[in-house]
Amino acid sequence: MEALEEIVQFLSKSARLDLRVVSVSHVLGITGSVEGIKLLIANDKLLTNLLDLTSDESVAKDAVLCLVNITAEEIGAAVVVEKLAERLVPAAYEAILNEDCKLSDAWCMVLCNITRPEQLVEPVLKHLLAIEFALEKLTTCFTRINYNKQKCHLNYLGPLFSNVSQSKAGRAVFCNQTTGLLGRLLPFVHHDGSIVRRGGAVGLLKNVCFDSSVHEWLLSEEMDVLPFILLPLAGPEEFDDETNEKLPVDLQYLGPDKKREEDPDVRKMLVESLAQLCATRKGRQHLRDHGTYEILRELHKYECSPEGDKVVLAAVENVVDILIRTEEEIGEDNLKQLEIPDDVKAKIESMSEANEK
Repeated sequence: MEALEEIVQFLSKSARLDLRVVSVSHVLGITGSVEGIKLLIANDKLLTNLLDLTSDESVAKDAVLCLVNITAEEIGAAVVVEKLAERLVPAAYEAILNEDCKLSDAWCMVLCNITRPEQLVEPVLKHLLAIEFALEKLTTCFTRINYNKQKCHLNYLGPLFSNVSQSKAGRAVFCNQTTGLLGRLLPFVHHDGSIVRRGGAVGLLKNVCFDSSVHEWLLSEEMDVLPFILLPLAGPEEFDDETNEKLPVDLQYLGPDKKREEDPDVRKMLVESLAQLCATRKGRQHLRDHGTYEILRELHKYECSPEGDKVVLAAVENVVDILIRTEEEIGEDNLKQLEIPDDVKAKIESMSEANEK
């Protein structure tokens, strides 16, 4: 601890350059363990100095990487949000918007890390929304491939969007029909170049589907999210003409080369999106009318195979169970408004935990 106090004085723009460089490098080494991170976050002055040094070109890279590593642990993210968010969030935002910044990817990771824990989303989002059109401008950075001139890919903006959409305020920004942000991000659900970018877009879509008040809009001709969800879940299976007629145009006659989404976590999120869209009678009927059951039937076979995943399989069975029942059997227009007894909730939770093991 005393050695750390000695280092803090050199984590300053006024310190001698060689001492500054060595000190930041030493701190970066300490961030390699959870114990080291706990030691660092106990020192407010050190954290403040690290943030200051992110604008010092001679040590900026290591300073930002220190913040990436510290915030990768939830305990570190919580302290950073509490102590630094007011300055850190605008600094990260400006760096990402700067197309000539070499550290934009690292800053994306910092914002992604501090919004991953659900309890930190609101305080971080408050600072983001205080910046006019922040999420709109970040969406432009994300959707404009090669936006950054220093070869930063900005892929981690995807998980950031997914994280902030855990919040009602975040979902409201992405579902603003005037700005059309969600429509600009939907194509990245099929992005082959990066699982991080693709997974972030799917996570955002899943969170947006959580709000049944926007389901009618999501399934409308204007948005038509269903093909974006179903296409990655479809494989090379052949359907008869009658079934193909039911399917959205993008899923008709896909051919033998069609590959299913390989990542089980992404498949799970896509199936969970369908589960959310099953909340209302209109949603359920729309899914039935557009071949969702048929796609899930084939996906079920895949998840039962050695290549499949038992957690995804359980999610598929939950959706299929709803779709194969008649509305008379379901007996509720909106399942989200259904009161579930505590003993049934406990049973469902225990079954979910068992499926995830």
